[in-house]
Amino acid sequence: MTSDKMKQAINTLPVILSVKEIADFFSVTYITILRLIYKKTLSAYKDDDGNWCITRSDFKKYCSKICNL
Repeated sequence: MTSDKMKQAINTLPVILSVKEIADFFSVTYITILRLIYKKTLSAYKDDDGNWCITRSDFKKYCSKICNL
């Protein structure tokens, strides 16, 4: 379950997030987030340019599953 502070922080993020933005949010490497995507732990899709994109709602779902804040 995510805390109110975490929810507020997530709500300030853009609607579509990049892998780098998620990595910066968690203070982890880009590769760590790619692993989550490849394992299908974190939902993501590729845009027309081939970049991974994560919706804020998918990010919220992921956080609610893994965060104990």
